[in-house]
Amino acid sequence: MATIDPDYMTLKYSCEYRGIPSLDHDPSDFPMDWTVSIDALVWAEGEEDGDGADVHVGDARFVVVPDAGMIDLFMTLEAVDQELANVAEMLTVERPDLMPNAGMDLGGDLMVVSSLWIAPEYRGRKLGHAILKAILGTAGRATSLVILQAAPVLADDGPVEDSPEHAAAKAALRRYWADFGFLDAAGDYLALGEMADAFDS
Repeated sequence: MATIDPDYMTLKYSCEYRGIPSLDHDPSDFPMDWTVSIDALVWAEGEEDGDGADVHVGDARFVVVPDAGMIDLFMTLEAVDQELANVAEMLTVERPDLMPNAGMDLGGDLMVVSSLWIAPEYRGRKLGHAILKAILGTAGRATSLVILQAAPVLADDGPVEDSPEHAAAKAALRRYWADFGFLDAAGDYLALGEMADAFDS
């Protein structure tokens, strides 16, 4: 089995954004839409002294909402898509306490992690933790609150929603991200509000 040292991962970031960020920006264009492609040098078992091979490890997608505590969050995220509107509803209706506790009333950024996919052959090594730490240390340096939905993507060949297999997969995702420091927010949503804790783990 190939070994991956997170220090040998390369994250290629791409951000789509129109205009210059400001509080007066059009709501639908306000969030910064990021995609990340993750590659790494890997070494086969017993060949750690060689050059290694460059492989694709995974992909991530996240949205950063600058100064999220200083805007109409629901109007802004609803203007983008339903996924973000659901996050905004959770934060404004079910858990409005999360934003002030994260210092967002002072203008901190909100990050919503839409997906973080690791190739099956590289799973089980907590590479998702290393990737999220790298994202928070680069594009997410002003992030005060991170939200993700701990629910596996439903695929045609995967478990059916609300089946025992799907429930087990959701529970495994919750445990995985709880190890990173995420706490229950509402429903399948998890929240990480103390960035220092994420970097110390």
